[in-house]
Amino acid sequence: MDRLVTPAFAPEELRRLLKTSLPVQEGSALIRHILTDSRSLLSPSDTLFIAITTDSGDGHRYIPQLYARGVRSFVVEHLPEQVTKGEWSGNWYVVPSSVRALQCIASAHRARFPQLQCIGITGSNGKTIVKELLYQLLEPTRAVVRSPRSYNSQIGVPLSVLGIEATDELAILEAGISQPHEMAPLREVIQPSIGLFTCLGSAHQENFVSLEEKLREKLQLFTACHTTVYGIDDPLVARLMREACPEGEHLTWSRKDRTATLYVEREEARGDKTNLQLRALGKDYQLTLPFTDAGYVEDCLVALTLITQLAPELLSQPERWEGLHSVAMRLEVKDGIAGNTLINDSYSCDLQSLSIALDFLRRRATATAMRPVLLLSDIEGSGLGDQVLYGEVASLIRSYGVQELIAVGEHISSQLEGLEGVQVITFPTTQALLGSQVLSQIQGSCLLIKGARRFAFEEVYRRLSIQEHQTVLDIDLQAVVHNLNHYRALLHPQHPIICMIKADGYGTGAFELARTLQEHRVEYLAVAVADEGRELREKGIRTHLMIMNPELRSAETLFAHMLEPEVYSFQLLEGLRAKARALGVQDFPIHIKVDSGMHRLGFDYEDMERLGRELAACSELRVCTVFSHLATADEETKADYVHHQYEQFVQSCDALERTLGYRPRRHLLNTAGIERYPQYALDMARLGIGLYGFSPTARAGVEPIARFSTVILQVKDLKAGEYIGCGCRGQLARDSRVAVLPVGYADGFSRRLSRGAYAVMIRGHLCPTIGNVCMDACMVDVTDVPGVLVGDEAILFGCEGLPLEDVAEVCDTIPYEILTGISSRVQRRYWRE
Repeated sequence: MDRLVTPAFAPEELRRLLKTSLPVQEGSALIRHILTDSRSLLSPSDTLFIAITTDSGDGHRYIPQLYARGVRSFVVEHLPEQVTKGEWSGNWYVVPSSVRALQCIASAHRARFPQLQCIGITGSNGKTIVKELLYQLLEPTRAVVRSPRSYNSQIGVPLSVLGIEATDELAILEAGISQPHEMAPLREVIQPSIGLFTCLGSAHQENFVSLEEKLREKLQLFTACHTTVYGIDDPLVARLMREACPEGEHLTWSRKDRTATLYVEREEARGDKTNLQLRALGKDYQLTLPFTDAGYVEDCLVALTLITQLAPELLSQPERWEGLHSVAMRLEVKDGIAGNTLINDSYSCDLQSLSIALDFLRRRATATAMRPVLLLSDIEGSGLGDQVLYGEVASLIRSYGVQELIAVGEHISSQLEGLEGVQVITFPTTQALLGSQVLSQIQGSCLLIKGARRFAFEEVYRRLSIQEHQTVLDIDLQAVVHNLNHYRALLHPQHPIICMIKADGYGTGAFELARTLQEHRVEYLAVAVADEGRELREKGIRTHLMIMNPELRSAETLFAHMLEPEVYSFQLLEGLRAKARALGVQDFPIHIKVDSGMHRLGFDYEDMERLGRELAACSELRVCTVFSHLATADEETKADYVHHQYEQFVQSCDALERTLGYRPRRHLLNTAGIERYPQYALDMARLGIGLYGFSPTARAGVEPIARFSTVILQVKDLKAGEYIGCGCRGQLARDSRVAVLPVGYADGFSRRLSRGAYAVMIRGHLCPTIGNVCMDACMVDVTDVPGVLVGDEAILFGCEGLPLEDVAEVCDTIPYEILTGISSRVQRRYWRE
């Protein structure tokens, strides 16, 4: 997103900093905004665009559109041709690495605040949660700036640092690495005085030869810290922390060693809380945490250890710890009533997160041609006076094109009631809003819900939601983008990809996937039938759409909505040509399917000469691509057949071109093909199941995108020998606690998962099914899970230790079938970092 830097950079200062000698060609405006994402442009005249080049993308592609919109300052790795020809002017900084240039700028900005106390957080897991817990604890009494969400990468860290202002007293910044030699540049940017290590785990281990090598890389963040915080129950962590930081203060926590700074004497989970008996600073403390998840508790212990030094008075305020709330780190998107789209981002409410959320609202509303509406409460704990605070809020609202503001709270209402150019409706409380008619009058809008915790906007969110069924399929759109970029990196830079989103996005929701992929500039999307394509067009999707299984009766729909059909037979070709001629359609793009050996659909090699002649004489239709499908790319032992298909396909394409008279683009690879045979990439590639987090060749690097969950409806205590469920097919072998879940085979939770064949996750424990899975419910054994309550979440698949592949294996099928079989009555909920 667009980052504001205060104070600003002068062009000559940037030139010296980046060590580039190209003369200034035009203008001397101060740089006040650093931009790495062209979609987030706000203020062209004082923006510096850094054209980031990575394995999966190249920011240089977007320079022409930014130049056309008025940007005149650029950091580039190579000059555009228009500059060398003298057609473009401006300030151009040519550097060896755009990412390194961004880090240099951020490091210089960080150096402007030498007195700022800075906490650098790293570790395999829990970085963002620890950061947010510390923010909750320290923000009421100190001016705290923190990394937005999970901005901990080589690009995210410098963008975080560029948000530091002179009024900030404490910075909490996280740093993540995935391979060797990445931490040293982040240390230069963050310049931490306090180092905090969360834990050591297996994340990103594939790029390191050992856990020790990875840990040594992470600990480079702390080499100049005067204080380090970590747990000493892991011997490797304890030893290497002492080696990496031999000087300075070590604050440690332990469940085993009483000499630690924070010693956990007793830990007991009761219901949805954990009671702690602690020893710290020579005193005993009793605290209650509102969490039972083991990871969350450990994250709290890390935060507690640092608090013993930064704010020891909080150890004597048990209400502050019991009042902590869980960290929702993602935007949630779902359909609402009256044609609305809801964006729920109410986990935090401050200027920094508001700017990020408004950027998302603008993109989402633009992509769907919907009216952008903001529901916003008073912003608390900013340390700014109302006039200054809401002056900045007003500026953000106008900059991001919000058309309507619903303001809740006395402070925001008094300051923004007459905001020029924006329709403003004010309410003193959330209850006043709920008691009005305003919510029922919102129609066809994209509504961002953002409020401080005490305003309890959850009720507003529930009232505006379409479905209240608590069985949910969560889709992580950030993981979708990660997987897209993972496969882009396996191909040549800028290699076009066709993303398969048929069958309603393999059951995850085609529109949200299409919108996300369109935003990330995928060249083609592919669906099965014309109706799927028409629905996407009607919702605002403008990316090229390929129809893989067109029917002649849908020809008018194809032509009316620019849906490009696959053509696999002479009968279909002639029918489409006749329809096009009757409708006056000319030069309509089509995609020729060649049967290279799968023998499902397509033209044979023997058809190519005739096909080329007919297409050459057909002005109504134009061949855009020629393609085929690999039958055995996912089977390592059948590589010979892949090579055979490739040869057959190329020969067919060559034969077609000889009579066609021009060369369409070619594509052959599917997901497995991209993984195993990138040398056959040709002009395009098709990405299917890999986009959804499944590698058909078991290759590392993809992330699951779907998480299926429900809640416990009832808990029963039953005696040994009792029967469970339809047909009495389950019988208890011991006295048991049985939980009833509102999910069954009508939701897509297969009957083949019955009678202990599968287990769901509740409170970190695997709980086997008992009896048969019913149409709308199933029963699981929770006897060994302490503190189970009605309303507890039950994860059906999609968490660590419970992948979708496990469901597919039990059901003797493939992940495709499980995903596409989840019922439409299950609520789809979309998340995004």
